[in-house]
Amino acid sequence: MNGAAEKDFFDFFRLPEPSRRERISLVITVSSVFTAATLVGLLYVSFLLQGTSISYLLLAATFFLGVSVYTLNKVTDFEEDSINVPDRFRFAKKYRNYLLFISIESINIAIVFAFFANPYAILLILVPFYLGAFYSVGVSKLRIKHALFVKNFIIAGAITFGAVLLPIVIHVSNVFIIVLVACFIFMKIFINTVVLDVRDMEGDRKAGTRTIPLYLGRQKTRNLLLLLNSTLIVWIGLSFFNGLFHPYHIVLVISLLYGYWYVLRYTRANAEANKYEDMLVDGENILLALYAIPFFLGWPSF
Repeated sequence: MNGAAEKDFFDFFRLPEPSRRERISLVITVSSVFTAATLVGLLYVSFLLQGTSISYLLLAATFFLGVSVYTLNKVTDFEEDSINVPDRFRFAKKYRNYLLFISIESINIAIVFAFFANPYAILLILVPFYLGAFYSVGVSKLRIKHALFVKNFIIAGAITFGAVLLPIVIHVSNVFIIVLVACFIFMKIFINTVVLDVRDMEGDRKAGTRTIPLYLGRQKTRNLLLLLNSTLIVWIGLSFFNGLFHPYHIVLVISLLYGYWYVLRYTRANAEANKYEDMLVDGENILLALYAIPFFLGWPSF
């Protein structure tokens, strides 16, 4: 094979080189790395709240689980993404086979990490994966995202399942604490998914997807989300007076206030979808994990 032919051969398998701005955009809108990192942040916070020793193997398993599930979702949401996120749609359509390969390999890697942490953790990895696959692909042309409320409950339930139960394979904490952490995580994820549905109203309407914002309207959805976020005031008060989750009360209050901010910000009638601003909603768990680190390290000391 001569030099020119060899170059053409390898160029066939080489993806085009994006610009620096395009690389950032791809990480946010196409790659599942950022979204997977938010799941790692959530699991990290769950470890801290449950007072369990942090398993970095399980954090790694969760990262690859997130990459697998969210990458699979990107190759099944063509109709909605063609309207809501055109850049992601074009990339996912062009490299669909690559993304499917990444999804399959990522779940295999997640299983390996889970096995070395604790063989029982494999089940806790596979359940969210199959729920995510059911959400993305559906069964017999039935996709749960076409069922009102079911989509949000399934997503919040699957994430809560993994985030709450994975620490248990390392150490079982108080049942009351486990229930409280589960309620907190479920509420935060549920609110997050509905806020993102507000952003995607146009594409979901054209795709025939039934979502809470399309059913209730933007204003009633905002009121519902503000009410749900307000229930966390009771949750934080109950935790505080029972002497639980010290020294992370400040982090929990920040989460409460942050929830109010992005509900009010992204449910406005004139709010426009912005792939970079979406990071502020999706990235909440990363921010909470970063806020919690100093308290985990014992600083500041009281």
